[in-house]
Amino acid sequence: EIISESQVDSFNFPVYAASAKEMKGIIERNGCFSIERLETTNPLSEAFVQPDTRVVTLHLRAGLEGIISKHFGNKIIDELFDRFDKKAEENSYLLNNPSYSLNQLFLVLIRK
Repeated sequence: EIISESQVDSFNFPVYAASAKEMKGIIERNGCFSIERLETTNPLSEAFVQPDTRVVTLHLRAGLEGIISKHFGNKIIDELFDRFDKKAEENSYLLNNPSYSLNQLFLVLIRK
């Protein structure tokens, strides 16, 4: 057994991606910043034809490794992301679906 069921059950990583409208409301309610620029962009350039599952895996690892290793320990990290990479490769057709699009929120804020 690599990790216990109780470790999995106690791991909580809530993620919520706010829409541009929600983010604008949050910033306005906060009152510390004015919005200079707010737009939704597609992070993929025209030259980027096919998503590389290894790149996706590396990006996720860069962002999540610290949180995961703090909860589960360092021993599982390499195997976890190797398994994720294999699953991502098996399901790479999902990334190549024309209806799938990546979006990111771009903000320029000025402190009031």
